[in-house]
Amino acid sequence: MIGVVKIGGAEGNKLDFLLSELAKRTSNGEKWVLVHGASGIMDKLCRDRGVEVRMVTSPSGYRSRYVGEKERVLFREAALSYGAKIQNTLANFGAQSKFLDPETTESVFADRKDIIREYSEGRTRILRGNYSGTITSVESGKIIQTLDSGFIPILPPLGLDSSSSLSLNIDGDRLAASVAGAIKADILVILSNIPGLMKDMNDPESLIKNRSDEGSWEKLEDYAAGNMKRKLLACREAFELGVPKIYLADGRVEEPLKNAERGNGTCLTL
Repeated sequence: MIGVVKIGGAEGNKLDFLLSELAKRTSNGEKWVLVHGASGIMDKLCRDRGVEVRMVTSPSGYRSRYVGEKERVLFREAALSYGAKIQNTLANFGAQSKFLDPETTESVFADRKDIIREYSEGRTRILRGNYSGTITSVESGKIIQTLDSGFIPILPPLGLDSSSSLSLNIDGDRLAASVAGAIKADILVILSNIPGLMKDMNDPESLIKNRSDEGSWEKLEDYAAGNMKRKLLACREAFELGVPKIYLADGRVEEPLKNAERGNGTCLTL
């Protein structure tokens, strides 16, 4: 069994719970790729360095981080720092891992989005000088080679811009979807600090447990709000790449993968 799991970098996620479980599962013969975010560390770095955290909402409702040149450097620092923490923690749990920095392994590529559009107060504005990127390709061979060597590949939310050779900030959820498709994973799990897709973001009891409960994909999208909107976009992209099963689940609980498999999250299938 080959799986891809993405855990967000925001505060509230319990990293040790996931890494302990990954160590156990890989020792039992499962193969897992770990994709991580870096938002929490990035926000802290910005506060410490006096850099404004700027989040923008696109005309289509997707929320993302504006990344100028200063922010690009800080985001790379945050991603590398969080990746090193993950690698060290996995080692403490007895698991071997390899951090796939796109600047040295050329495993993930992206095109820079120099111009982004922000919708605010009924108006659309154009913002220039952005250093986030759109994923163009994932080098599956290097990831599979790492898996076959008995290591857990760790991928940060960075993509290599082929024209500038700079690391660009990319969306971790969509990266996880691209990786899952590229390596033909059996399962994709996206963990965050909420239980899954809910009809009411403030009511955990409104959790949607199965895609079949709501019927159409458009109905699911109607419920997606905030960061969940982009996570659902990643799920759709994973399906288009042939990933058969996806979970949106809680990253704050012990054994979060098993918790998702037991039906305590949102299960989406082709």
